Amino acid sequence: MSPVRRIAAGLALATVATLAIATPASAHDQLITSSPAADEQLAVAPESITMNFSGELLVLDESLTGAVVLVVDASGKDWVSGDVTVAGRTVTAPLEPGMPTAGYQVRWQVVSEDGHPIAGVVPFTVGDAEPMAAPASGGAAETPAASAEQPDQNAADSSGIVRVLLIGAGGAAAAILVLVLIRFLRRPRTAAAPPEDGGSAADDL
Repeated sequence: MSPVRRIAAGLALATVATLAIATPASAHDQLITSSPAADEQLAVAPESITMNFSGELLVLDESLTGAVVLVVDASGKDWVSGDVTVAGRTVTAPLEPGMPTAGYQVRWQVVSEDGHPIAGVVPFTVGDAEPMAAPASGGAAETPAASAEQPDQNAADSSGIVRVLLIGAGGAAAAILVLVLIRFLRRPRTAAAPPEDGGSAADDL
């Protein structure tokens, strides 16, 4: 194999390797910790909800952060009393005072660092109350854990589709590049024709 063809083959392999390594590196941010924590039983009602994520969350502007936080009880009342704030990886939502003994759910949605929305549910209780049952879906009640996992599953499915499309586009581009290089390298070289003996110069004599 000629040196030029070795370089072309090396470039093709490098392109494929880069696509294979870079594709799984992209991942959505995840909720790392929260206060209250999931399934935590509090003696007194909290004054605010704080959630910490694995990456820097996207903020649209000062009036619209891109984060939505609801703290609801069994009746559907939302106990968030003010604006939700996003500071780097931390989301904070203030709560109304006087939350009674009951089960609650923190229903949140934020914009991940990769621009994809992610969502989940954090259940907790105040006092000796029973955990709040998840809302029924299609006549069957879901557990809080199932409600929290469903958005993550949807995000994973959507990410998988986009990832497959990106891999296909990158692979097609790499294949076209390799094909063009091979066709160029295999093109026969044309040599300059030598002057004919006894040409026109002799005829002029």
